[in-house]
Amino acid sequence: MALTLAIDMGTTNLKVGLVNERGEIISLSSSAIKTISGEPGEAEHDPEEIKNLVISLSRQVLKNEKTDEVWFVISSTYHFGLMMMDEQRKPLTGLTLLTDTRSQFTFPEFLSVYADDKLYQKTGCPLISQYLLPRLFYFSKEKKELYKKAKYFHDSKSFLFEWLTGEWVTDFSTASATQLFNLENFQWDGDILSSIRLSPEQFPGVADGTTFTSPLKKEICDALGLNENCKAILGVYDGAALSVGLSDLKPDIGIINLGTSAMIRVPGLQPIFDKNENKRIQAYAFNKSLFLNGGALNNAALTLEWMRSNLFDFNLEDLSFQASHNEPPLICLPYLTGERESKTGPYASGVFFGIRRNHTRLDFVRSVLEGVACSMRYIYEALTINELVVKEIKMGGGGVNIWQWPQLFANVLGVPFTISTGKEPALVGNAMIALTAGGVYKDFNEAAKNMIRLEKYIVPDKSSVEIYDRYYHFFKEFRESIGPMYEAHAKLRL
Repeated sequence: MALTLAIDMGTTNLKVGLVNERGEIISLSSSAIKTISGEPGEAEHDPEEIKNLVISLSRQVLKNEKTDEVWFVISSTYHFGLMMMDEQRKPLTGLTLLTDTRSQFTFPEFLSVYADDKLYQKTGCPLISQYLLPRLFYFSKEKKELYKKAKYFHDSKSFLFEWLTGEWVTDFSTASATQLFNLENFQWDGDILSSIRLSPEQFPGVADGTTFTSPLKKEICDALGLNENCKAILGVYDGAALSVGLSDLKPDIGIINLGTSAMIRVPGLQPIFDKNENKRIQAYAFNKSLFLNGGALNNAALTLEWMRSNLFDFNLEDLSFQASHNEPPLICLPYLTGERESKTGPYASGVFFGIRRNHTRLDFVRSVLEGVACSMRYIYEALTINELVVKEIKMGGGGVNIWQWPQLFANVLGVPFTISTGKEPALVGNAMIALTAGGVYKDFNEAAKNMIRLEKYIVPDKSSVEIYDRYYHFFKEFRESIGPMYEAHAKLRL
């Protein structure tokens, strides 16, 4: 039986799992990845730490296993990773994370340069500060000497794959979330790059992550005890891998990933662009014939983690979460690291509104859970307004293990969900891609029949839907009314 060594490199954790042809994870190991924050707004990963973690976690997973049965190695990686390299291809920086907010400092100037350009139609990426284009713009303005030294650029996918194989290449799903990649010709956009004094030759090649394969380096095979015939599959970004592991990318099936961040994506044959002034929809290419249209939140469990680290501890298994709110309810905009829609997202920050003496720690935690769910409904509305058909929604990610959160999402959105009962759907999705690329399965549909586990069905509570409908409309009005204040606050200095 063919085994797949699947690597999932996330913003906060790195996971490695050994997955068989039935979608069973027979061995799993994970570790937190340290975030480097040496200056205001900085959030990077150390590439050497990532390499060491991949080796150590893989060895733990492969211990006592038959390594000659490992046919494939594949990775899923995060969006918004940027690492600059010098002429000798030595790193000048770490890999930037979603939570790196330095590009907000130069974003007003960025908008003055690019607001009239048709970046959104070209790239599928709204004008927000997290993409690689505004990040490179920041470095070109604020770190001029460093920027002059930079000759080559990695994203998280190309960094990991080049280290594993020696091939400098990234995949479509990662490249299309840079704001540098043209969705019409599936190439780095020379005009966009020239605006920041760069060229396509300074970026990795781009290939279909579901079919591109390469031999592993001998040194990697030796370090892990793998057969030299073991193939590396390029793979896709982490949200796309989870989408495969939950739905096998069937059309009109919405996929929600609920973790440190969150997303809702709907597979389709064409890119979908938001007709509204506030661009909530991003159109990302999965490959040349399939797109993952939808929106995402920077801040989901991230806000809970911040609260636990900086304010107070809490137990998410506490049954008192089922108790009624202290009235009027506390409202949370959980946007600690900005958000991803174009109107208010670049400057957004966290807000607790309506704090009163009777509110408790429980109210604060619950308001974060509700704020994330309401923010997802804000994106879901954009899908329906733009006539993006969603017949069914499937949910995965670490957030589904917070037992009350999936039910809360169902109540707030007013739609039923299915949740995979299998563990680690992103790792399973990685294995499905690898086994299909390697010819074990003829397509994702056949892989899904053998690998995706039975699902749990969650139905909205009718009385709660009515309550949360009123809650959401207040949330939406408050969110949009406070929007203009975000930019003014971002510029405030005492």
